[in-house]
Amino acid sequence: MNFKNHHQKKRFGQHWLVNNLILEKIKEVAELEEKDFILEIGPGRGALTSKLLDSKISRLHAIELDKDLIDLLNKKFKNDKNFSLQQGDILSTNLDSINKKITKVIANIPYNITGPILDIFVGRLGIISKNNYNKIIFLMQKDVVDRILAKDGNTNAGALSVRMQLISNIRRICDVPPSSFDPPPKVFSSLVVFEPLRPEMRLDIKLEKYLDKLLRISFNSRRKMIRNTLNSIFSTDEIEKLSESSQICFNSRPQDISINKWIKLAEACIKITNKNQ
Repeated sequence: MNFKNHHQKKRFGQHWLVNNLILEKIKEVAELEEKDFILEIGPGRGALTSKLLDSKISRLHAIELDKDLIDLLNKKFKNDKNFSLQQGDILSTNLDSINKKITKVIANIPYNITGPILDIFVGRLGIISKNNYNKIIFLMQKDVVDRILAKDGNTNAGALSVRMQLISNIRRICDVPPSSFDPPPKVFSSLVVFEPLRPEMRLDIKLEKYLDKLLRISFNSRRKMIRNTLNSIFSTDEIEKLSESSQICFNSRPQDISINKWIKLAEACIKITNKNQ
């Protein structure tokens, strides 16, 4: 078998990136250095892998789910001492042996696993990761990136927006049309760079955990006013006190509240909760 005879598998969400300009753009924004240990998720036919290896990086470790591609990739890069390959599902692969070495993560993410991938590599509120990733470069569904980058007042704003913006610096590099892939997906993609915040730049972990709880409760009923969602955990008097101390209009809907006000609200909620204990 060769790459031409390999057929994409829908269940794996395989869409090969074939636009050379985007391949070069990914390499450019990665700002590759000699010290870099790259983790590439889903190398596919190795088009991006070739670009990344054509640099002075110390190592590129790729993880590919499709068993049919493993021999083909090993054959293609057999003469490159900086390349290593592992067959497996990135959602269940144990990276403990190399995680501290990885400096950058690069992937064209299958749309059907976007959420879990973000949790694993960018992180979650209330959990301090042991990873030391400087950059995470993802090619992902544009609609999801729109939601991640949305500010308060935008219809795309949601719990995902607040969570991601609190734990990382995020830049959209460019949007990528379906024609850049083979086969073309039905939607546009976006090239986005995440730079996870260091632990000392994050909020207090207890505050993050409570904030995550508030986001979950509030955005599960995003059409409701905050007053009507928080009444499941606070009394009417407590809600009035919270509104005053956080300086939030509780007739607002969750998507209209800024990140700074979410933080103030979480702080105020914790104070009231502690008093009641």
